[in-house]
Amino acid sequence: MICDIDFEKITTCIFDVNGVLIDSNRANALAMSRAFDAEGEMRERIVKLYLQLTGVDRGTKIRMVQERIIGKPFEEGEFDSRWEKVKALAHGAMSEAPLIPGCREVLEALGRRGRSRIALSNTPEAELREVLAANGLDKFLDVIRGGGDWPKTESLARLLREYELDPRECIFFGDGKGDLEAAGHADVAFFGIDPGTGEFEGEKNLCGVLENLAEWGRNIGLL
Repeated sequence: MICDIDFEKITTCIFDVNGVLIDSNRANALAMSRAFDAEGEMRERIVKLYLQLTGVDRGTKIRMVQERIIGKPFEEGEFDSRWEKVKALAHGAMSEAPLIPGCREVLEALGRRGRSRIALSNTPEAELREVLAANGLDKFLDVIRGGGDWPKTESLARLLREYELDPRECIFFGDGKGDLEAAGHADVAFFGIDPGTGEFEGEKNLCGVLENLAEWGRNIGLL
């Protein structure tokens, strides 16, 4: 189902990165498990939990793994150590992961139509810029905004304020409930990207669920 949006009135398209532009969610989940030195059953438990946390910032993911899987508080300096390990491992995972179908073509077409293209990710910004450059996507984006130890809701709100964007003229594409929550909080139209996991089953207040960006591009005659 696709809601009735007049694309001619849209000036800005905002994209989450993992699971929307780059197919890196499972690779990042494995990177998280390796950052906790997990093997066997524990590794699979961390991967499973990570894949349920789409749209959640990195700091929260690390804390949730510690709480739900490890089951004890961090020792002094341990959180920072895990963060640095995740950073190093996830950078390689995202740089080597394939692009989501239609990703580059949609970004190119939006640029030709004069639409602003923004990457908005929970990945820290310096790391995010390197990953997008490694995948050849940086030149197709007008703004790259990373995250950190804060929710996507805050990231999106900051972005709209800083660039004085009218929410009614924006679309946000994300692959998780955290993205949907951020869009709803900011009154931005939202499309869910789901290759078949059922992530948005039963959810309301979204414009549609798409397998990938190529499907959206075809639906509106962009591709």
